[in-house]
Amino acid sequence: MVKKALVFIVLILPFYLLAQNNSGKTIAEYLAIYEKLHAQPELSGQEKNTATFLRKCLQEWGYQITDSLGFYSFAAVLKNGKGPTIMYRTDMDALPVKEQTQLPFSSSVVANKDGVDVPVMHACGHDVHMVTWLAVADYFAHHPKEWKGTLVLLAQSAEEIGQGAKKAIAQPNFNQLPQPNYQIAMHNNADLAVGQVGFCDGYAMAAVDMMNIIIHGKGGHGAVPQNTIDPIILAAQFVTEIQTIVSRNLPPIEAAVVTVGAIHGGTIGNVIPNQVELKLTIRSFSPQARQLILDRLKTIGDGLATAAGLPQSLWPEYQLLDMSIGPVFNDSQMGKRVAASLKKKYGEKAIVSVDPVMIGEDFGMYRTDPNIPSYLLWMGTLTPASQQKYTAQNQKFPSLHSPNFAPDYQESLPQSIQMMTTALQALFVSH
Repeated sequence: MVKKALVFIVLILPFYLLAQNNSGKTIAEYLAIYEKLHAQPELSGQEKNTATFLRKCLQEWGYQITDSLGFYSFAAVLKNGKGPTIMYRTDMDALPVKEQTQLPFSSSVVANKDGVDVPVMHACGHDVHMVTWLAVADYFAHHPKEWKGTLVLLAQSAEEIGQGAKKAIAQPNFNQLPQPNYQIAMHNNADLAVGQVGFCDGYAMAAVDMMNIIIHGKGGHGAVPQNTIDPIILAAQFVTEIQTIVSRNLPPIEAAVVTVGAIHGGTIGNVIPNQVELKLTIRSFSPQARQLILDRLKTIGDGLATAAGLPQSLWPEYQLLDMSIGPVFNDSQMGKRVAASLKKKYGEKAIVSVDPVMIGEDFGMYRTDPNIPSYLLWMGTLTPASQQKYTAQNQKFPSLHSPNFAPDYQESLPQSIQMMTTALQALFVSH
């Protein structure tokens, strides 16, 4: 325990002393802020109090605030001489999940979502993201001699529902922000150890589409199916057939997912309904793969309807929901710069190569110009003690979106703060 405590003190001491000497907050204060934010989560599009708190801190440190970026999103700009412009984004929203961590500062918040009261929890670690982002803002505000350029800090609403980035980009005020030379974000990772940073060049996180499809038919009595065109049979054929899109229409090395997550149709066993509704999620990386999947869904659905004898007016309805987000694409050269700086300061073990994932993240939506390098880093949250505990129990550490997700914040936060500070310093210097 003594050795572990000494390691922890060594990790936090440099940032602590710098903060103390330059009027910023201490690591102890940031741990308290984490506990506060964790205990007071707000749902997507409802992050009023969270945004107010973050904005107040940044204003006190001299950042110029730009509001009206959709929901409660805002930007904070700090100019410090001639140099590159870096945009660093954090998300702010929580999930409709009932917390089961038993932490002393666990969330008991209940909020209204679509007319229903739901429990709320930071089950995806956006509280980790915000505290890291805030501490990095603190550092650069109080250490102007350590960097030159412009820092654009973006606090974004509604990441979990895929609406925040799209809405921010669409606002007139967004175009008034300084054009970045680099764009960066982080996401905590339940599979990486504290002190590890995950890098994935190229496509790192998938594009996400959500689609509702109505399969029409001709209803009637279940005892005389010959007088009907059964939409349940058509829906079953459709669900089976679309599984061949990824396996037979895409190259074997092209990753994609087509999942039917819900089927709704019929009311009773002896009545054939007029229609069945399917709810899908579609994950892809390249624009070509995405378009092929969307085209094949329609081709298969229309073909089955035609074969069943339905007129064109009763072919399936395809509703692509307004939740689509593009993939996260990480620039390899930008990644090399950041990795080299982290490796020099924290050693070879700090750098980990990770695989792409089919999880969606709307940070990729800010890549409106492919010539502006962007990168999303994965930050480890798991201590050796936690790893041993879960290994001994033959279990995995609770994943993101789990009601039991509880990162080892006392050790991971100081590390993520220092590592993100180092990452931004590398970009300011190397441009």
